[in-house]
Amino acid sequence: MTNKADRPFSEVAATPENANWEKLIARPSALYNRADDVRSPFARDYTRILHSTAYRRLKHKTQVFYNIDNDHICTRMEHVAHVESVSSTIASNLGLNTELTKAIAMGHDLGHAPFGHHGETILTKLCQNYISKDMKSGMKKTDYIL
Repeated sequence: MTNKADRPFSEVAATPENANWEKLIARPSALYNRADDVRSPFARDYTRILHSTAYRRLKHKTQVFYNIDNDHICTRMEHVAHVESVSSTIASNLGLNTELTKAIAMGHDLGHAPFGHHGETILTKLCQNYISKDMKSGMKKTDYIL
C-alpha cells in the first residue's frame, strides 16, 4: 500500500506535518528534551515505557485465561509484544504514526491489577479512599508509574 488513497488516515496522523503537531506532543508537565535528540517525542515515550519498572513487572503477570489445560499461556510482556507488532502493521498501512502506535501498545497493559477484574475492583475501592483526585486520570497514573 503506497497509494495515498490506500492510507486513509495519513492526513490526520500524529506526524510533524499535522497542523496540530505541537498540541499532539504537548505534555501536562515538562519532560526532558534534548535539541539534538534523533528520536521523536513518541519514540522517547516508547523508550521510557520500555525501560520503566512498570513495564518490567509485566514479565511476571499472565494474561487471563480460561483453559487451564493450555500450556501455551503467555505473559503480559509477550502479549504486549504481540499487540505492538499487529498494531504497528495496521497503523503503517493506514498511514498513521507508527511510533505513537508502538508507544500506546507498549503502555496499554501498564498498571493493570493482579488477579484480574476482582483485583481491579479491590484496587478501585482502595484508590477511592487513598489516591488523590488528580491521580485518577489514566494518563496521570501512567506518568506517575513511569
